[in-house]
Amino acid sequence: MADKPGLPFRRTLAQSPPLGAGILLGLGLAVAYALVWAIGELSTLITALVVAVFLAVGLQRIISSMTKRGLPRWLAMTILFLGMALVLCGGIAAIIPALVRETTEFVDNVPEYYEAIVNSRLAERFGGESGILESVQGVLTTDNIAKAAGGVAGAGAATANGVVWTITTLLLTVFILGAYVQLRTGVIRLVAASKRDQAGRLLDGILKQIGAYLIGALAIGLLAGISSWIFMAIAGIPYGALLALLVALLDLIPQIGATIGAVIVTLVALAVSPMTAVASAIFFIAYQQLENWVIYPTVMRSAVKVSNLAAIVAVLVGGTLFGVVGIVLSVPIYAAIRLIGKELVVPRLDNS
Repeated sequence: MADKPGLPFRRTLAQSPPLGAGILLGLGLAVAYALVWAIGELSTLITALVVAVFLAVGLQRIISSMTKRGLPRWLAMTILFLGMALVLCGGIAAIIPALVRETTEFVDNVPEYYEAIVNSRLAERFGGESGILESVQGVLTTDNIAKAAGGVAGAGAATANGVVWTITTLLLTVFILGAYVQLRTGVIRLVAASKRDQAGRLLDGILKQIGAYLIGALAIGLLAGISSWIFMAIAGIPYGALLALLVALLDLIPQIGATIGAVIVTLVALAVSPMTAVASAIFFIAYQQLENWVIYPTVMRSAVKVSNLAAIVAVLVGGTLFGVVGIVLSVPIYAAIRLIGKELVVPRLDNS
């Protein structure tokens, strides 16, 4: 009777255990390497997908509040996206005139800025206007210009790539929201039937905390942008509308975003006067303390119930492992892990 296909190979492995163990180890290493390579190649797509899921979960909280009032899901999604489009267009319409005006003022004031720089004490240390021009001529060599052009081209390509992935992330968010109910049902069906009720409650709890975190973060960022805009309007800092939008966006990054925005605004205020820069630094230091110790803990304690220490540690770990995306997602991920531990791990430990 002829042997079945593969039977001699199996018999060889059975007769030589070290050989079989080596082959299995090699196959395992090859599979592990292939997985690491695939994750590295798909890292940008995975990041976009994670951010899209995060945004979809946050927006789902708004949609569910409308569907609970009797609106069909498709109508709730239409109202949400139409409202977001109107807000975005309204914000752009409000920012563009101010941006054009302030850019025009900057261009008109370039000669004054040049005179101020040339006549400053710092310029005197470099030999005045002639010394600065000689330094500039020394820098503007053919090689440096070529390097700068290459850098500009690279920055342009990176910006275009960022725009493409931003649009991709937004489209993924829309598709995930559209199939949210089906996706949730599919995830629950991956669990054993006897555990599906518990898994459903746990999943809903996690999604609720993520949505609450996103809404809370948006509220904190909006408050930071409005407060900054009011201060800049009072202090006479130029480009107030653009800088306020930048502060609001950067404030979405926990712990460090507000500091980055403060440094940028203070540098712009330095062009007005040293006293204005000092006032800007004092304002942002005071506001950041207020946000870190009053606003952020109050909002996040009610949203995801995370302490300041846990939030800081989570942000440090997330930033170290995954950069800016890790910083943004660290707090809700920690809240989800803590909820899983509370619902699954702790009861088993108590009953053991």
